[in-house]
Amino acid sequence: MKKKYRILQFSAGFQLGDAITQEMISLDQTFVQSGYKTKIFSENINQPDRKLAQKFTKADVQDNDIFIYHHSIHSDVLPFLLKFPNRKILIYHNVTPKHYFEPYDLRFSYLLAEGRKDLSIIQEKFHDFFAVSEYNRQELIENGFQNVHLLPLSLNFSKWKKEGISKHNKDFLQFLFVGRIAPNKRQDDLIRFAKIWKEVTKRPFQFNLVGFCNPNQKSYLAELEFMIHTYELKDLVHIISFVDLQSLSRHYQESDYFISMSEHEGFCVPLMEAMYFNLPVFAYKAGAVEETLGGSGILFTEKNFINLVENIVSLDSDQTKKNQLIEQQTNRLNQYLSIQHSKALIDLIENIK
Repeated sequence: MKKKYRILQFSAGFQLGDAITQEMISLDQTFVQSGYKTKIFSENINQPDRKLAQKFTKADVQDNDIFIYHHSIHSDVLPFLLKFPNRKILIYHNVTPKHYFEPYDLRFSYLLAEGRKDLSIIQEKFHDFFAVSEYNRQELIENGFQNVHLLPLSLNFSKWKKEGISKHNKDFLQFLFVGRIAPNKRQDDLIRFAKIWKEVTKRPFQFNLVGFCNPNQKSYLAELEFMIHTYELKDLVHIISFVDLQSLSRHYQESDYFISMSEHEGFCVPLMEAMYFNLPVFAYKAGAVEETLGGSGILFTEKNFINLVENIVSLDSDQTKKNQLIEQQTNRLNQYLSIQHSKALIDLIENIK
């Protein structure tokens, strides 16, 4: 049955592989299945993805349209939406603290600071509020928001193809981190870990850091490359830019452990992806990471690289313990995937008069 409303989603950026983009696509599919007409708009759209989203300035807004705005940074999208009296719904993905980017990208740091300031006008002008994690929900409440609903991310693992890659013939361990090359993700600490692993264990290894780097933040990438050179890790640590889905799947399947040193996460989808591919997860406790892991994986609260090395060596020598850890992670993943992710949002929209 066709609905009387159209649902228009808006974001600052749109790039396949990005968590916000994937959530917009998933919600769009859900809305269409529920009988709504939909469109997706953004400010910065990756060239190959322009068949899925349009520039926000081209939005042909109608009186009954419902706006859904995914907020993570300041952009010209928010002032555009505020011009219209339409029903406005926030989905909050968190805003990275600006200080991480100040040494590398002042413009981006400014946009993050403005993104924080935007919360006050969103609180005043928007009608409904959702957050993709309890961590994000609490942050909105601490900023004075009321009636904030939880909208867990809808994760689509049907896109992955497991190729049955065997790890038994390798004579080295393979570590993995997936995430944007960005200061808050702390790939620099992952390189420091690699240095300590090499010095302490003398065991052969590879560490792949997979992620896209914003062209305006190449100075951070250059810093990482300099560390790799200085620590004599150029054959051991590899920075791999944006990859397609098949290549990313192979990285997960070929790896032995997933390690995260990230210091700010509103959710962290790659943690769930690592669970799906049965990688034991070691993650620094920051932001929503503990919530995402849900009691599984191994959290650490100090970046003591020697202790981390020792813990991984110990786990790697105990297959029973490793299997138990993977089973805990699988249980957590299945529990999360069983949630009716978009129900609260659909129910709200269905009841709009």
